[in-house]
Formats: sequence, structure tokens, C-alpha cells
Amino acid sequence: MSGIDAYSVTRNLIENTFSYLTWHEDVCNQTGFKGISQVWIEDPAWYFWLDHIKGAFLLRLHADEPLGDNQYVSLSLHYFPTVEEEAYHGLSAREKWLISDGAVFDQETRTPKFEAYEQFVSLFVVAEVGCVIDSDSQLQVLFYSSEKDENHPLHEFIDLLVSSLNFQSKQHHQDAFSLRDGSVCTSFLSYSETVFQEFIDEFELDSGLLEKIIPDNKLNKWLRAAHIDAVCSMNGACSCSH
Repeated sequence: MSGIDAYSVTRNLIENTFSYLTWHEDVCNQTGFKGISQVWIEDPAWYFWLDHIKGAFLLRLHADEPLGDNQYVSLSLHYFPTVEEEAYHGLSAREKWLISDGAVFDQETRTPKFEAYEQFVSLFVVAEVGCVIDSDSQLQVLFYSSEKDENHPLHEFIDLLVSSLNFQSKQHHQDAFSLRDGSVCTSFLSYSETVFQEFIDEFELDSGLLEKIIPDNKLNKWLRAAHIDAVCSMNGACSCSH
């Protein structure tokens, strides 16, 4: 039974990863990273912006449970598109109304105003992101699940997230699998064969339905991210540990 504080370990994982990323300007440019802002509430949550994406993302923890000696956390990924984007047309009438209302939504940052945050947390969800993290804030398993097509901006965020995690930790997945259930496709990245098997057993997944993903440009990019030999760009003030 894990004694890990899921909130602390999740905060450490995300904030250490992107703090490290910001010390490397070239890598920020490569990944398209523009900015991150913590949401100052009890549950871990962050807004993200990418250079080439018009809208903003919200990543927030919504569930956790122990998994052996590790901690499983489930996070919701939300996306707030602009009216010019294809993603806007997939919003519900209520979602369109909320992001057009200047009283509750900040048009400049493309994020909900702090006082209206709770109105948004059950809406604009585009994917679920799950992680198994150990007590050292090391990633052991990562999955993301969505019914959105491959052109949705969420995939750009997943690319940023995985690339950044691998760059900071200097490790990458050992295997990758996919699982389709109706219109929902889930991709799994296994950083530890043992922990991944524990994950499958705990959630009673049928391993026979998992299809191994053949390495492609995306997977190869994530592998290479763990081996980027970047020079700190902070002129001697760098706090990098790698």
C-alpha cells in the first residue's frame, strides 16, 4: 500500500519538469512551449499555452489511488479554443456561451476567471491523462485517452507533456500500446514493465486487447527527448541538476 501523497508527488512531477524546461530556451522552442500557470486551488491544476496553438489548456488532477508502492493519478485535460478553430465547432451550446462571456472568461489568456473556475471544471474535457508515479516523482506509466481525432490540439499538448517529462528525467518509455473501445482510443507508455503489469492487473485490463504500437515519428521523438544534450540558457544562473 502506497504512503505517497498524490497531490505533492503530482505537483512535484509537473512543476519540476516545466521549471527545468524553462532553463533551456532551445528546447522550449523545439517543443513549442510558451507558458504555464498554476491554478491556486487545493487540487493540483495548471494552465498551459503553446506557441502555435491559439487556445489554452487546463490540466487538473481529479482522482488518485495507491498502486502498490506507487501512486496512480488521473488528470483531466481541458481545451478552450478560439472561435476560429475547428475545435470550437465541437463545443456544446453551454461551452460556447461560457467562453463568450467576458464576466467569467478572460479573452486575453483564453482561461476562466478565477472566481468562475468551478463553472468550467466539468466542461471542455478533451482527454484523460493517467500516470503512475513513484515516491521520487519518477514516472512509471503514462496513458492518455480521448475520442477526439488526431488533428485536435490535445495531441500537441500530449507531445509537449511527454517530451518535457522525458527531457527532464532523462528516461523514456520501454514499450507503447494502444487500446480502442468504441470511439475512445487510449495510448499507454510503459516506463517500467513491472509497474505496467501491476497497472493492468489493478484495473483488470485485458492485455490481449492491447496492440503494440510500432515506433513512428511521434514515439521516436519522445525517445530522443530523453537524450537531448541541451545547454542551459540562463547565463550562469542555471539551477539545472542534469
